[in-house]
Amino acid sequence: MNACEIMASGDAHRQWFPEMIEALRQHWTPDLSWSDITLLASLLDNMLWQIRKDRNIIPPMLTCPKCGVRGRSRFAGISVNATILAAGRFGVTPKNEAKQLSRRWEKYRKEHDLDIHGKRRSNEF
Repeated sequence: MNACEIMASGDAHRQWFPEMIEALRQHWTPDLSWSDITLLASLLDNMLWQIRKDRNIIPPMLTCPKCGVRGRSRFAGISVNATILAAGRFGVTPKNEAKQLSRRWEKYRKEHDLDIHGKRRSNEF
């Protein structure tokens, strides 16, 4: 690895990079539909995976508490609820509105049998 390929300390644990927060600010409006929020979450998730790829960010190491085996964890993505809560966290929308929207999303998601990314769950195994 050369100096340009070394990832910054903490990047393996980071979910929200500055360019993603900027995209959230640019695309967020108070009247977004569930479909629009789902698309925004997908855009941010794709940005996150691309950032990780471009910067050679690898998952952090973890140790199994039961057997002590060390290995790489898996990266998490950006869900619809994470997008909503991030809007409150980063001051894009008031925190109390983000919390209310988060509760409404969870209710809507359950009523329509959607996964955390806003996609219909498959009943197939």
